[in-house]
Amino acid sequence: MNFELKAVTEPGERLVALAEEHAADFATRADQHDRENTFVTENFDAMKESGFFGGCAPEQFGGMGVDSVHDLTIAISRIARGCGSTAISANMHMVTVMILTRQWRQATASGDAMRAAGTQMALTMLGKSQIVMSVVGTERGGLTVVPSTEATPTDGGYLINGLKAFGTNSEYASSIIVMLKTPSDDGSYQLAMATVPQGAKGMEVKNNWDALGMRGSGSHEIEFTDCFVPTPMVNVLAPLGPPPPDGWLSIALGNAPLIGASLGIAEAARDYIIELARTRKQKIYDKTLAERPVTQMQVAEIEVGLTAARSSLSRIALAFDEFLAREDAPEEEETDELIKEWQATKLVVNRAAVDIVDRALTISGGSGYMSSSPLSRLYRDVRAGPFMQPYSPNEAPEFIGRVALGLDPYADLREAVERIQEEARAAKSKADGQKSDG
Repeated sequence: MNFELKAVTEPGERLVALAEEHAADFATRADQHDRENTFVTENFDAMKESGFFGGCAPEQFGGMGVDSVHDLTIAISRIARGCGSTAISANMHMVTVMILTRQWRQATASGDAMRAAGTQMALTMLGKSQIVMSVVGTERGGLTVVPSTEATPTDGGYLINGLKAFGTNSEYASSIIVMLKTPSDDGSYQLAMATVPQGAKGMEVKNNWDALGMRGSGSHEIEFTDCFVPTPMVNVLAPLGPPPPDGWLSIALGNAPLIGASLGIAEAARDYIIELARTRKQKIYDKTLAERPVTQMQVAEIEVGLTAARSSLSRIALAFDEFLAREDAPEEEETDELIKEWQATKLVVNRAAVDIVDRALTISGGSGYMSSSPLSRLYRDVRAGPFMQPYSPNEAPEFIGRVALGLDPYADLREAVERIQEEARAAKSKADGQKSDG
């Protein structure tokens, strides 16, 4: 009996099966992209061609109709078995399609014809895998919900200025969704997102990604210098600060499946080391590594870690599906509890995955330390999981603990945002006064 995670919907089963086919192919060049630090272009071409990239679009728009976070997470984990860089890069696109599908359904249900038409147009192209999306919210030393990148109103649209980091798949994407801030009438800032087409004047993908692991992900910095974006391509979301419940769900949708990449990398390391232990002999003893008690102990710990990771990840992914299927609007406290469980799961899976790959490397002896061994790449790739946002290992425990204790998990954020807003309003008032004097 195989205890790997399984899809729970029929569209999800088809997506996972397709992911497994792709993973077998992607594994054949994962080491090459890692060594050469090149983007996994061939893999993206293959996923466009197969229709994998349209997996989360409704069937009526040419997609596969996958609407389960659980099943998407498993599909991402399967891709990661072959290539971790491709998994996290594909996730950026796949979750964008899932979020847009959700927005289209909400707009249709509420009678917002204009919004429904806009998302429907995008889904028609996404369902047929005609375009690929990237989302960039990260900045050096910043928070996604309090960005420094700014969209300043101008005639017919906005001028964007700022520097974004970790723009995964940005060199390949047709369009890049940018999280930013924009001033309101009183000078205070609101959170917004802009869709910027590849090649737009004033947007530069720096092509400077050079990291320890996930080297094929093309997670470059992106610099915006007076980059003009028309008004319809900028969506003002909410005031800066803690996201409302629905905003949190969108953030979670965009990031929760990434945990599947860590699981997939751990599973790949486990399968590799099991095969090696069964076949490699220590000559002096004339026994395979598998027959040594110390190997058996290490493998047992790997199995325990996998059990914990799989169980925890499946549980939270199913919880997201249940939450998203609700017809009533969730309360803030309910959403905080869900996010708390998600963050606890992220810690459990990330820790287990790192430990599993480390144990596999230990079993391998010196061979796994060589660059020619897949374990070398897996060991470096798996280290990316913990710091993927939100939250980092330094931040997650504080959020988890505060929610569990019934405290406001956003107290420090609210205080910081209020200071930023006061300064922005004061600057606006001063500028208006100078204009009047002039």
